[in-house]
Amino acid sequence: MSSDSYGVLNDLAPVFRPYIQNVYQDLQLGLCKTRVDFERVSGRSEGGDCQIRIVLPYCSKKLKWEIIFDSSAPWFAPDFRFDDESFLMNVDEIFLEEKVPSLSKWNENDPKALSDVISELISLYKLHQIKKLNEDDSSRAYFEYSALLGDALTSENDIEVWVGGHVVEFLIRLNVDTSRLPEVYSDGTEKNPGIDTALLLVRYPNSTNAELILSPTLTKSLGNITLPT
Repeated sequence: MSSDSYGVLNDLAPVFRPYIQNVYQDLQLGLCKTRVDFERVSGRSEGGDCQIRIVLPYCSKKLKWEIIFDSSAPWFAPDFRFDDESFLMNVDEIFLEEKVPSLSKWNENDPKALSDVISELISLYKLHQIKKLNEDDSSRAYFEYSALLGDALTSENDIEVWVGGHVVEFLIRLNVDTSRLPEVYSDGTEKNPGIDTALLLVRYPNSTNAELILSPTLTKSLGNITLPT
């Protein structure tokens, strides 16, 4: 754990620390499988609230969601404040019970409880972004997304979608056969440095600025690869 994240952890009431430790150590989200991070929330918490900001990898973005625990009732599920005001607007209790069961049936005795909630929320966030993309079925990005799903080698699990005001991003997992590559090791370690992952980041409407993202293993085997423009 980084020194900054460790400091944030120490600021929390001890009863909430196991949730945060589990998220940091075990939860890896997104196609890039990058660890999450934490930040302090500026300003004082109101009443008995205990707040922390979690930084989540998604496409090329860093989602920043605030998690709010109630120190006076630590057995209650936490509240969330999202950096996208359109996400989970006007949802009812039935929807949350169905889509975020780990939140509606919060188990304060399970250190994985917060990790499970965040995983479910990220899945909903991805569906939210796809819904925003589908609102403009005449756009180039919508056409390209539909074409990707029409490819037998690509599924929804291989694509992350983010829709901004004038930009749409796709982060796509590429199917790469690494079986014939030599095994690569980091100096002084016995473990292969990272999973064999190749990702393609594409932005619309200017899709010519695509970016290839390789895991450390592939970078060591293949070197730095630049896409033609």
